[in-house]
Amino acid sequence: MEIIYPIAGIALFLIVVALYIRSRKKSSGRTPYIDALHLLLDGKKDEALDRLKQTVRTDTENIMAYVRLGILFREKGLPLRAAKIHRNLLVRSNLKDEDVDIILHQLVLDYEASGTLDRAITVAERLVQRNKKNVDSQKLLLGLLERKNDWDKAFFARQGVNRWTKKKDSDILALYKVQSGLALMKKGQQREGRIRFREALKLDKRCIPAYLYWGDSYRAEKRDEDALKVWHQFMQKNPQWSHFVFDRMKNVLYDLGRYGEMEEIYKDIIRKKPQNLMAYIHLIEIYGKQNRIDEALALCEGVIEKHPDCKPCQHARILLLQQKGLERESLNAALAYIESDLEKASFYWCRKCGYETAEPLWRCPQCQAWKSFLVEE
Repeated sequence: MEIIYPIAGIALFLIVVALYIRSRKKSSGRTPYIDALHLLLDGKKDEALDRLKQTVRTDTENIMAYVRLGILFREKGLPLRAAKIHRNLLVRSNLKDEDVDIILHQLVLDYEASGTLDRAITVAERLVQRNKKNVDSQKLLLGLLERKNDWDKAFFARQGVNRWTKKKDSDILALYKVQSGLALMKKGQQREGRIRFREALKLDKRCIPAYLYWGDSYRAEKRDEDALKVWHQFMQKNPQWSHFVFDRMKNVLYDLGRYGEMEEIYKDIIRKKPQNLMAYIHLIEIYGKQNRIDEALALCEGVIEKHPDCKPCQHARILLLQQKGLERESLNAALAYIESDLEKASFYWCRKCGYETAEPLWRCPQCQAWKSFLVEE
């Protein structure tokens, strides 16, 4: 008996120590789920994925473990597998409202990543209906509608966002109408397209593309006079941006055999807006084609004096000097032109991502930003 008591005491001591260690482990919270969160913070996604799998096998009520497991699958390029996990969660009857919102949001991202935009939009619409004051959900839906080019629905979605953010965005809303009109034009619905362009101008009287494509829709129906009327109206109201319709008007007038009218149009713009360099450049081109070399050179010299960096005028001057037979002067002008850097092919660039284009754009095809090209300047 004297031997048993010490042994029993040691055994009891060991049990107490084991229980203490176990309780310390529990209190430290180092469950597989907590481990997974730490691993995610450290950027160890593969190891985190294993811990999350372990978690959902032993703790089927851990909703956030399932959600994060789905997110990891999506990030690993398996959006449909992620969607299945998130979709299966929604059939549970014991979900809290905030859990449902989180799961729906992730399901939208799953479908978007998989390229199934229609499904993503349907779920996003459900998410917005659940909480119409949630601006983030509305913005998510708006982005999807833009990606799908569903401009009519996007218009109303943006209005909804603007109501909560206190923005007006009438210029962007006008561009939605323009995009909708262009889509109708592609389907051959020219009249319906023009309705959208007029609606755009009611929202933003300075909406340049609405005028451009309004005239184009008439051209598509071979109603050249109506197209000219729209573009004339645009130039009268916006002489500073008249160069946007120069080529369009020139093509129509040349098709109609009315070659001389463009000269008067350019002169009229120069009188109203002397700083419109494109009007000078086009007028110089006309003089050159008509062999009015001295007039063209005089116009060139005048522009270059005021705007020495005007590359098109420098280029025109080189050709005009050559056309006049002044080879040495033409060569010297060409050398000066080369030394001052060759003209870039791109005239516009996106302020958001740097995308370059020679044509005016109102939405960046690379980063999807609206009005980021400073076209109006």
